[in-house]
Amino acid sequence: MAVMSVRVKDDERRLLKALASLEGRTMSDLVSELLGDYLRKRKAQLARGGKSAEVQALMKLSESSFAEWDNREDEVYDGL
Repeated sequence: MAVMSVRVKDDERRLLKALASLEGRTMSDLVSELLGDYLRKRKAQLARGGKSAEVQALMKLSESSFAEWDNREDEVYDGL
């Protein structure tokens, strides 16, 4: 499992924290659930769109933007 930082508005973070507390869960659990729901809903769209040459070219172009995110130093967070 990887660690990812996300910027959220202060009021949204407070609301998420309150809801997580009411449900006896962590904010991380809620965000993971929400992200999983989103990805399941959009997976078919990605499969359809991933076949077009334009989408493949865009994905290839964006790879270098995320290259700096892949580094061995971040592996220390994988066990958290």
